[in-house]
Amino acid sequence: MKLRTSLSMLALVVAAGLVQAQDAAAPDGPPPAPVQTALAERAQFAPVLWSPGGVVSREDSRVASELAGRVVQVAEVGTELKRGAVIARLDDSMLRLKEQDDVANVRRIEAQLDYARKQEQRYIELARQNTIAATQLDLTRSERQVLEQDLARAKVTLAQTRQQRDYAVVHAPFDGVVAERFVQAGEFVGVGAPVLRLVNTGSLEVSARAPVALAAQLKAGLPVSVRWDDRLVQARLRSVVPLGDQASRQLEVRVALPAGDWPIGAAVQVALPSAAPRAAVAVPRDALLLRKEGAFVVKVGADDRTQRISVQTGASRGELVEVQGEVMAGDRLVVRGGERLQVGQRVTVANRAVASVPGVARGER
Repeated sequence: MKLRTSLSMLALVVAAGLVQAQDAAAPDGPPPAPVQTALAERAQFAPVLWSPGGVVSREDSRVASELAGRVVQVAEVGTELKRGAVIARLDDSMLRLKEQDDVANVRRIEAQLDYARKQEQRYIELARQNTIAATQLDLTRSERQVLEQDLARAKVTLAQTRQQRDYAVVHAPFDGVVAERFVQAGEFVGVGAPVLRLVNTGSLEVSARAPVALAAQLKAGLPVSVRWDDRLVQARLRSVVPLGDQASRQLEVRVALPAGDWPIGAAVQVALPSAAPRAAVAVPRDALLLRKEGAFVVKVGADDRTQRISVQTGASRGELVEVQGEVMAGDRLVVRGGERLQVGQRVTVANRAVASVPGVARGER
């Protein structure tokens, strides 16, 4: 009985020792998590005014007819056309007949002119022999000169007729899509009447209105942000139309859009600088964690442990966002892998953190 009790006590002591040994071998908290980091930095920001605008095409034309006539063919709405493609045809049957008549007239005058030149040469020989009066030679030469002028005029008339026939075929002035038809086959159009609307969907920009007071801040080439629904893209100001409307006190700006699936007519907003730029602490957009309680960044200390810092966001410029809080230029911030980190957790940095812009001064606020 005593032997059984002694064995039980020994088993308990051994088990307790194993538990203590396991506890001593257990790591302090969760294992290090792999992350990628970037540096906070100083950057120039300007307060912005979000101005409404719309996506427009740089080439949007009501293609007109240069000839009056009956329409026999017109491109369908939605048809994609290349520059020079046929978009409409007019009835040119009368012009074809006139062209044939003009060709016949040219040939008739050419025949008369050929006879007149030969006649002139004969009269020149006769004049040398003094068998005809000089006035007869002058008359023959005059008739030849008149026929030469008639031939020149007939050729011009023929060229005009052929040009009119060319006008009977309306060509696309640029690559585009037929957005609207103003005539149907069988209808009559006059000179200068629009046939259809052609829009180049590959050359787009934003047309926006800005207060005249911002004119000093707006220059061609200025980087701006364009927001469409939940998309935010970076673009550049292409031009500023320096003509303000007296009623609205606003002027037009044009923003060149990057390539993308922008629908023409889409309502967008453009962030235009409303004051001179200022220096501020900026962090990469990927460093921000947005929660219901606010925005945060995860800072990695010298001991590779994390610290969660609450920040207030401000203006943005490209991939940089202005922040206010306990963040200094040069701080290492997690940009990948920070969603599930615990406060104080040790991390393994998978990259060497660098600033987005050279010349970051460490320790500046």
